[in-house]
Amino acid sequence: MSNPKETDPSAARSREVDTRGVLLSGFGLAAGLIASLVAMWGLFRVLEKRQERVDKPLPPQVVVNLKRIPPEPRLEPDPLALRRELRTQEDALLKSYGWVDRTAGSVHIPIDRAMEIVLERGVPGGKPMAAGATPQAPGGSPSVMPMQEKTK
Repeated sequence: MSNPKETDPSAARSREVDTRGVLLSGFGLAAGLIASLVAMWGLFRVLEKRQERVDKPLPPQVVVNLKRIPPEPRLEPDPLALRRELRTQEDALLKSYGWVDRTAGSVHIPIDRAMEIVLERGVPGGKPMAAGATPQAPGGSPSVMPMQEKTK
């Protein structure tokens, strides 16, 4: 007895590729892609025209000032360098210990440590508050919500 798959003509046809269907699918995908690109191009053109109507032109004096470049020599080749240097100095001061006035015995401490001390001891010279009380501003409304203590 012979194998039925070898003699059956439908089995031979099932192994063939439907080139017409594959080509039609490819063309359909390409046409859809082109149609989408054209639609997006049209949408962007419409939105651009609408934005041009909304935008008001700058006054001529402003346009001239925007195009003007300071003459040579430019005194600050890196205008942000001084700001970065100041920020570095301030950060170093806020994160270090040091003397403010050695004769008076006044020192500065890191800001994080200062906040911990205020949490533990309270504000120097401040009046202790009753538990659950909300501080009142001069107008009679609460000004600051009470701080929650750290749990250790």
